[in-house]
Amino acid sequence: MARTSNILTTILNVMTLLLGIILITGGIWTSVHPDGATLCQKTFAKPYLFTGIFLVVLAVIGILGAFFRINTMLYIYSAVLFIIIVGLLAFAIFALVVTNKRIGKAVSNHGFKEYRFRDYSKWLQKHVVTDNNWGKIKSCLIDSHVCLAIARAKNAKEFYRSNLNALEMGCCKAPGNCNYLFVNATYWVPPKSGPGSEDPDCKTWSNDQKQLCYDCGSCKVGVLNNMRHLWRKFAMLNFSILVFVIVIYSISCCAIRNNNAIPQPCHI
Repeated sequence: MARTSNILTTILNVMTLLLGIILITGGIWTSVHPDGATLCQKTFAKPYLFTGIFLVVLAVIGILGAFFRINTMLYIYSAVLFIIIVGLLAFAIFALVVTNKRIGKAVSNHGFKEYRFRDYSKWLQKHVVTDNNWGKIKSCLIDSHVCLAIARAKNAKEFYRSNLNALEMGCCKAPGNCNYLFVNATYWVPPKSGPGSEDPDCKTWSNDQKQLCYDCGSCKVGVLNNMRHLWRKFAMLNFSILVFVIVIYSISCCAIRNNNAIPQPCHI
């Protein structure tokens, strides 16, 4: 059983190596075939590539240290894992802080919720919906067809009974305070008396199906709301990954002791 931790470390790192290769392959394919990828997919090409390279290098170090019993490699491997553990803990705390804000309130008699920038942390506003990256975010929204579901509503009654999420409400329909008239779910016309509000989103709205309200402030707020929910899900996933990395770190520490042939009890 003395070599159990070495074997486990080797197996786990072979799996990590395969995952890294998959990410590298995906990143390279997207970069080499730009015509077959959307702008949204291109945005993730480099992160996939760099993450894949990092995982491959880390896995190779772990395999060399565990399989060939090279403690220098295992020390490096364990040190990197420790840094990852600290980073995951820091991210979990940070995610809770930046997403800990109130949510929108119901407006009108349709059950929709009105979202405002003040409902979200300054950090999210400053780093998510800036002019520099909104073009990429808008491209992702268009590519993911976020407005497809509500476009199926056949009449106003059916539309108003829909349970719209923040993205659909903010990006796919005319702002409620503008008092635009329903033609279909993604086509609205202003009343003869003009918009019912001075809200800039009233002028930003377009019946062009590639424009809609993607440049509206309400759409940006919808993205912030979606990001907050995603970050909370990532926080839960982050906790699972943290536990997994701690287990791997413990196994690597046992492998180091096994390599040193120190007669100390190991619980792995």
